[in-house]
Amino acid sequence: MRNAICLAFVMFAACGDDGGGGTSTHKDAAVDSPRPIDAAVDAPLDAPKVYMDAMWPMAHHHYVLDRVLLPNTNTQARAYGLDLNGDMTVDNQLGMVFSTLAGMGFDNQTPMTQAIDKGTAIMLADINADALSTAPFAAFTIYQGANPMPPACSSPSDIVCRKHLTGSGSFSLKANAPVDPALQGSISGTGTLVAGPGHLTIQVSMLGSVPATVTLIGARVELMPTATSFMGKLGGGVSMSDINTKVLPAMRDGVAIAVARDCTMLMSPPACGCAADTTGKTMLGLFDTTPKDCMVTLAEIQNNSLIQALFAPDVTLENQMALSLGVSVGAVKGMFTAPM
Repeated sequence: MRNAICLAFVMFAACGDDGGGGTSTHKDAAVDSPRPIDAAVDAPLDAPKVYMDAMWPMAHHHYVLDRVLLPNTNTQARAYGLDLNGDMTVDNQLGMVFSTLAGMGFDNQTPMTQAIDKGTAIMLADINADALSTAPFAAFTIYQGANPMPPACSSPSDIVCRKHLTGSGSFSLKANAPVDPALQGSISGTGTLVAGPGHLTIQVSMLGSVPATVTLIGARVELMPTATSFMGKLGGGVSMSDINTKVLPAMRDGVAIAVARDCTMLMSPPACGCAADTTGKTMLGLFDTTPKDCMVTLAEIQNNSLIQALFAPDVTLENQMALSLGVSVGAVKGMFTAPM
């Protein structure tokens, strides 16, 4: 096992370097929105506020994310990443971590998919643009959703679920969830929405855990929207505060789930009754260090040398160190009322 871990880490280090509708008047657009390049020439600085309001998009297009794909390979990590800091290099170090963990047998995608399918992770998206084919001004944001109608699953025995992801589902906004200012951008003649930087709050799973809610800083998106769906990728930096208080605790919870499932003698260390070649046995071998007690604490994960190497920050965004993340996303039409 130790040799496998070392090999995975060496491979990681080597590869990592390759590295609808509604309306809004937007009354404050003249103050808060960037002035178009032509505005400085074509309009005086004290131009009437209605000039800017007339240029800002008026149509909101609403969606719900129906898939979030986490990288399982280094190739996917590079494909899902974005240049977050303007150095002409794709940034997706946390994506590389997902790839490395997948190579060691850890499944992050299944719990992420199940959370979306069963409605435990609901991410609502708003694209504000006059047209989805091309628009000089556009905006994008994500809200945390709740109360899908119809419910995600038709019954407790429904193993497929996804009843709320047919394109006709309605949702409410999750109470007390973060509301991020929209990312500003445009839709090019090819129909690609490019927006950012800013903040996006998303949910992401780690090692079989319930998805953790993290706020991406320096976030950017590249999406191909239509009236009924969109696909593309989003990325940003996960702050070290979110890594330590959200991501690693979620990882600890995922470890606990696997150990409880695969190990039957938790009062009998060091073997702990774990079935051979199971995720629970592997996780105890990796993280249950001092003392050997058939359980893994947050401190044991935080102090693990492999975790410290994998989760080292790789980008500086908004004057703070962060771990870059890029994922592939898709969405279908969804109905909800966004805050004004």
